[in-house]
Amino acid sequence: MSFKEISKENNRFTMKRHVTLFSLIVLLALLVVVAGCDKKTDDTQYTTPSDYFRLEMGKYIIYRLDSLTFANYGVDDLVTSYQAKDIVEGIGSDLLGRPTWRVQRYLRPFSSTNEADWKASVAYEVIKDKSTIEINENNLRFIKLQTPIAEGRGFMGNGYLPDEPYNQYDISITENMQSWESSYEEFGPAEINGKTYDNTITITQVNDSSDVPIVSKQLPASKTVWVEKYAKDIGLIYRDVAIWEYQPPLSGSTEGKKIGFGIRLSIISHN
Repeated sequence: MSFKEISKENNRFTMKRHVTLFSLIVLLALLVVVAGCDKKTDDTQYTTPSDYFRLEMGKYIIYRLDSLTFANYGVDDLVTSYQAKDIVEGIGSDLLGRPTWRVQRYLRPFSSTNEADWKASVAYEVIKDKSTIEINENNLRFIKLQTPIAEGRGFMGNGYLPDEPYNQYDISITENMQSWESSYEEFGPAEINGKTYDNTITITQVNDSSDVPIVSKQLPASKTVWVEKYAKDIGLIYRDVAIWEYQPPLSGSTEGKKIGFGIRLSIISHN
């Protein structure tokens, strides 16, 4: 091979090496960009449960409370309406050292404007840590909010409940209540009792029914609903709970009966 041919071959080799080196540099640059994008996604900041549950001494919310019961041996639906005032009256800590607020509920007739008509009803505890808001009411413990708060996210809010937590109603539809998954489904404004709340979230545990509305009294039916809404810097603004079953009439009877309960809370005002 002549000197000229050898020189030409060396130049060709040098060019290939430069192209390969350039390709590697471009590939590394692309990897850095992709890694940077991934890091940005991972750093997404979510709101916390505390943002949607204001807790401080003297904080109150007044609700319309509609209580559904079944009268006349389960034949008639009976809805009784009250004003309910939930007010933070104490603060302490639980066995794990977490801040715990005592909330007292007062009731008065729905049409009343007399402050003397408020009568103490149930009390419950609200327990807060960095990732959850828990409520302990009537020895039933619920996780109401849990991070991350993002649409489509879910969490097991009833994992602390005992078997058949509402067995006093002799209903079967709550036997697997521990496995109900709470899901963040809606974000944005909500109108409650004529007022608009701009920043709210909706949490659905269950929203199911069977043969409702009841058309045939000869068929069993049931309704199972548990939906809550929370407003940022306020707290619970809406709760709709309906847990009942319809049992067809027994032989020789003309009427079936409903067993269970329903509760609807909707905010009226707050401080």
